[in-house]
Amino acid sequence: MKPSYSVIGFIAVAALIGVLEWHSGDQAASNELLVTEAQRAFVREQVLQTGVQATGGASYEQALANYIDEEILYREGVKLGLEKDDLIVKRRVVQKMRFLLEDMTPIAPPTQAQLQTWLDQNAQRYQTEQTILFDHYFFSRGKRGDEAFYQAGLARKNLISGIVVVADPFPLETGSELLGQERIAKEFGVATSNTIFELPLNEWSEPVNSSLGVHLFKVRQKNAGRTMTLEEAGEQLRSDLIAAQREAVNEASLAALRATYTIKEAP
Repeated sequence: MKPSYSVIGFIAVAALIGVLEWHSGDQAASNELLVTEAQRAFVREQVLQTGVQATGGASYEQALANYIDEEILYREGVKLGLEKDDLIVKRRVVQKMRFLLEDMTPIAPPTQAQLQTWLDQNAQRYQTEQTILFDHYFFSRGKRGDEAFYQAGLARKNLISGIVVVADPFPLETGSELLGQERIAKEFGVATSNTIFELPLNEWSEPVNSSLGVHLFKVRQKNAGRTMTLEEAGEQLRSDLIAAQREAVNEASLAALRATYTIKEAP
């Protein structure tokens, strides 16, 4: 049966409102509970979000009564000090304080100059992929069985001598375009991809085993990665800079709060 209200949502809001009212000097009496229009609107919104359309019916009244009960239980719990030394409550309050500090110290959108400076200082994080151009011969273990490795070895000798070699078809066309390591790993596997990128230029590899069969590779061209431009780094660069600025501002805010406290060691 679908609930007509969110108990967790009510508890969270009741706790927040309760804390504010508990510390308010305008509160006439500790047992006085003022239900504002904003709180009523919150209850209506919760009812609507759970799929109940008749906000003036029994479901709304039930939700409002539940909200009031939660508020009363929260206040009584605070009177008894039940919130003290509760790790879950403490973490929730800390989280809310961090959100509050962020709201009080908004981060301005970074300028182009700031983005360029961040890119220059963190160039290793924004590199284009290294690519290679290579030739490849494949010897299928499914077709050749245990002879695949031996025949690949013979083919390597023939290739070094300039003799034409006939091998088996392979899904990935090589020798016509530069390929990145991610694409090569997808076709050959990570271990084989690492082997290919470590090969010297213009030398046929020894036979390389993979789950598919046996391979011979010759790397003809290597293009090292380079630092991206601002346009290439794009949104990732902007997000990283804003995150770094936010971290610095949060630390400064916390340091300012920390300075207002005197820390003593208990005997």
